[in-house]
Amino acid sequence: MSRRHVLILAGGRGERFWPWSRPERPKQLLPLASGGRTLLSATFQRALRLTDRSRILVMTAMDLREACQRECPGAVVLGEPVGRNTAPAIAAAAAWIADEDPFAVLPADHAIEDTDAFAADFERAFERAERDRVLVTFGIRAVGAETNFGYLERGAKVADRAYRVARFTEKPDRTRAAEWTASGEYLWNSGMFVWRRGVFFDALEATRPALASALRGLEAGGAEAFSNALRDVFPGLESISVDYAVLEKAPNVVLIEAAFDWDDLGSWSAWARRQPHDPRGNVLFGDAIAVDCDRCVLVGDGGTAAAMGLRDMVVVSSGGATLACRLEDSDRVREVSEAARGRVRA
Repeated sequence: MSRRHVLILAGGRGERFWPWSRPERPKQLLPLASGGRTLLSATFQRALRLTDRSRILVMTAMDLREACQRECPGAVVLGEPVGRNTAPAIAAAAAWIADEDPFAVLPADHAIEDTDAFAADFERAFERAERDRVLVTFGIRAVGAETNFGYLERGAKVADRAYRVARFTEKPDRTRAAEWTASGEYLWNSGMFVWRRGVFFDALEATRPALASALRGLEAGGAEAFSNALRDVFPGLESISVDYAVLEKAPNVVLIEAAFDWDDLGSWSAWARRQPHDPRGNVLFGDAIAVDCDRCVLVGDGGTAAAMGLRDMVVVSSGGATLACRLEDSDRVREVSEAARGRVRA
C-alpha cells in the first residue's frame, strides 16, 4: 500500500490584497479563511483529512519558512531561494518524496468549506492515481462568466464526474467565458492535482527534460540540507507553471468534477462574498467603522478604516498604508501594489 503525501504550495506573494498583504505577510498568511483562520492554516487542516501531518510538505519562499511552520505544525517546510512558478516547486517536492508514492498538490490560498466532500473527492483521485498512470486534476463547475480563472474543456467521460481533459485554456475575455459557461462543457481550472511521483516526473521529462533532470536526482537529507541544495539548483531553472510545462501537453490527464465548494479568493470582492455582512451589506473586519455606507468592504489592521456616505467601495488601512477603490475594480489592486513597489525602488 502506497503512502500518500500532500504538497501545499505557499510561495505566492498575494499582491491583490495590498496593503493588508505584503511580501513579508502574503495572502496565504492573512486571516481570510472562515473563523479568522489564515488561508494556509485552513489548507493544512484540509490536508490532515488526506494524510498524516508528517507526510505534508509545504513549499514556500525561504524567508517565509518560519511563519509557514507556525501555521502547519508537524509538517515539513522547504524553502525556495527564488520563485520559479509551480512546475519547479512541484518537481522539487516530488524529489523529496520517496519511492513512487502518490501526492496531492494544494495551493495554500483557496477557500473550501465542505471538507467532507473535499476528502471524498481526493480519495477518488488518490485511488485512480494509484491504479492508473494518470495525472488527476479537479475542475470546478462554472457558475458565471469568470475571466480571472483558466478553464478545462471536458473530453470523454471515464466515470461518474470524471473525464479526459480535451484541453486547457487560459483566462478568456468575458464574451468567450460566457459562451464556455453556457455550453456546460468547460470547468474552472482549480490548480489542484493528484499523481504518482514517477508519473509526474515522466510527464515533465517528456516536455521539459532539463527541468526534470535538474531536480529528479536531488536527495532528501533533512529539510535544512534539502533547502540548501535548492539554493544551488533553483536560480538556474526555467520559471514556468505546471499547466504550461506538463498538463497542456500530457495525453494522460483526467479531471474530476469537484463536488465541493471552491473559490481562489482572487480579490477583495471575492473575499467579501464569503464574509458576514451588516444590515446594509457592509463587510467590516478589524478596526473598521462604517457610517451611512452600503455594500462596502472596510478592513482596519494596525489602523482604523473609517468611511462615511460611501457605496460599493473598498477601504483598507494596514501597515501605514491605505487603499480606497471601487468594489468593482478590486481585481485591479495588483496595479497599485506594483506602483507602490516601483516607487520604493525609485
